[in-house]
Amino acid sequence: MNFQSNDLSEQDFETIVTETKLLVLKTIGETLIDRFDESTEDVVQEVYFRVFKALKKNQFKGEAKLSTWVYTIAKNESNRMNSKRIREEEKAKKYLNSEFYTELIEAQTEKIETSSFISTMLDRVPLAYRKALSLYLEGMSMDEIAKEMSVKQGTVKSRLFRAKIWIRENLLGEVPPHGA
Repeated sequence: MNFQSNDLSEQDFETIVTETKLLVLKTIGETLIDRFDESTEDVVQEVYFRVFKALKKNQFKGEAKLSTWVYTIAKNESNRMNSKRIREEEKAKKYLNSEFYTELIEAQTEKIETSSFISTMLDRVPLAYRKALSLYLEGMSMDEIAKEMSVKQGTVKSRLFRAKIWIRENLLGEVPPHGA
């Protein structure tokens, strides 16, 4: 088949895809590193994008069989994907080994542990004070809490005050010192 950019029809391109698809998939399967198999579809798309673009620009000279030319593109695209994914892995390894990442993980772990501790302690606060305290800890203002609970602001302040007293009297010995 001889293709000129002017006469490459959709039908011609579909024929090329149909005739070379197994070859392209086999080439990608043999060339792409196994752990990157999920990139196969991306490579197939890139192969046929390059084939189409090259045919439109008359870059296929017919010096080799069309299937050989498509095979070469598939092999090159697979190798390109291997290189790209290896670079991504190296970048991820550097990040995962960085001091910043380690500190971030430690901070997140501490935050989760603190959150879990607070949640456990909050469950022990008497029900009459718990909702106001929970909303306060979520960052709501006194006015917002009053509206949410359908009570007056003074009632919210009173419940929060009593919740703090109850915590001091009943849970203070259970609260670990800061940074422990």
